[in-house]
Amino acid sequence: MTTIVGDWRKKILVADSQYSDDDVGIKYHHDKVFEIDGEWFAGAGHQSDIEKVLHYLKNKLKRKPKLQNNNSFIWLRKDGLYNCDNSLDWEKTDTFIAIGSGAMAAEALLRHGLSAEEAVKGACDVDLYSSEPIKIYQLLEKTV
Repeated sequence: MTTIVGDWRKKILVADSQYSDDDVGIKYHHDKVFEIDGEWFAGAGHQSDIEKVLHYLKNKLKRKPKLQNNNSFIWLRKDGLYNCDNSLDWEKTDTFIAIGSGAMAAEALLRHGLSAEEAVKGACDVDLYSSEPIKIYQLLEKTV
C-alpha cells in the first residue's frame, strides 16, 4: 500500500513512492500525492478507488463515488488537515495523521518526536509496501 503522513503544523504531506501490484508480483515508483486547486490530496488503498475520489474532488461532484475496497484518504487544505475512509466523511486534525500500510510505524515515530519526513523514512525501513524515495508536498501561502 503506502505510507503517507500529513503534518498540519508544517503544512506538508510526505509520501513514499512505491506502488505494489500483488496480482502480478511487481512494484514500481510513482507520485502518490495530487494537487487540487493549490491543496494536496492522497489516498492509500486501491488505485482505481483513489482515482475515483480524486475525480470526485477535482470536479466538485455532488454524488460520492462507490468504492470497492478498503481505502484511507488525506487532504491538506488551506483550512486544515483532513482524513477519512471510504465514507468520505472528512475529519479535521490539528497535528498529524498517517495513512497506509506503514501508518502504525509512522505514527509511533511521530509520537516520539520525529519529523514527518523521518517518520515516513522509518516506515519505509519496516513496511513491505513502502519504499523511498520519499516526496514532500508543501502547502504554500499566497502573498498579495
